[in-house]
Amino acid sequence: MTGPTKPTQPHGASPAESQEHMLGHGFYNDHSQEQHAANRYGLPHILEAVEALQIDPAPERLNIADYGSAQGKNSLLPMKTAVEALQGRWRPAPAISVIHTDLATNDWTSLFQTVLLSPESYLAGQSNVFCMASGSSVYQRIFPAQSIALGYSAIVEHWLSRKPGDIPGHIWSARAQGQAHEAWAAQARADWQGFLAHRAAELLPSGRLILVLSGADAQGLSGAEPLMDLVNEVLQGMVKRGTLSPAEYADMAIPTYYRTEQEWREPFADGGFAAEADLSLLHYQEFAMEDFYLDAFLQNHDAQGFANDMAAFFHAAFEPALFVSLGDGRGEKENERVIAAFSDKLKAALASDPPSYSARWWLAVMVITKE
Repeated sequence: MTGPTKPTQPHGASPAESQEHMLGHGFYNDHSQEQHAANRYGLPHILEAVEALQIDPAPERLNIADYGSAQGKNSLLPMKTAVEALQGRWRPAPAISVIHTDLATNDWTSLFQTVLLSPESYLAGQSNVFCMASGSSVYQRIFPAQSIALGYSAIVEHWLSRKPGDIPGHIWSARAQGQAHEAWAAQARADWQGFLAHRAAELLPSGRLILVLSGADAQGLSGAEPLMDLVNEVLQGMVKRGTLSPAEYADMAIPTYYRTEQEWREPFADGGFAAEADLSLLHYQEFAMEDFYLDAFLQNHDAQGFANDMAAFFHAAFEPALFVSLGDGRGEKENERVIAAFSDKLKAALASDPPSYSARWWLAVMVITKE
């Protein structure tokens, strides 16, 4: 999932066009290696979730929800793992529907091309497995009550439903201070509770939700702060040169928030919301991801290659949400030139000292069940 189209606009509201034009044609599929690698932390829990389902008699049909599918490539392996496990659980095997969800502005064409045509797809060689999609935000109710046997979501819930305010002097929520930080933390708390409430309604009893989350360490750091500080410096330089206006820069903030373990666990604490919703936290674990791009640089010493890869990752994951606040006065072509100038300056800075801009993302894995 690539975040809201407008920083102040809730997920699922009427979208602007700018974001997905920038990310279409499978670009995210091609430049989300780290998001893809994060899936490996969820696969064992998918198998455990299938074994834990308490459905008697054997079901004729089951639904799997892929919450935040983006362009589909990163969903293939976890969905195939779930499909094969469910087929092996009962005889005869149930009909299985995989429902991919994301914002209405998602690149759905790339998703369906990926799922329908890839030899690695969960549909390959299958006759009783079905692919569907819903253009709905994860912060909305998406499915009927008790209709989802297994929910899966990877690298999604750090996106907020809206931008809660500006971050003076920065674009990254981990750098917010004082009242700005309080506003972002409050929005993250409300979104997390809302997400869980909707999933609680949708899950079957004994159904499980497997979440691979982009989170923060005990200090509230995501692991990508050196990269985001550099992005911020590049933007500030563009303001000094007159490429960006001060007002445009002040309105820029990537609408993500990286929760600490305490924040992820908060709804499950004694007296918390989750117990009322019949949700239990079965598993919590944290990991520090490797930096694939820096590791490659340390092997090949190709600084420009590192810069190109890291800039493409940033473009795919964050750039649309960052630049959606550009003013309309220049026109679309001029705004594209501004974004291209940013990309060029970011690449030059990244190539100057790759080890200084490593991003080792902090991950959390949660397994949640409905009692």
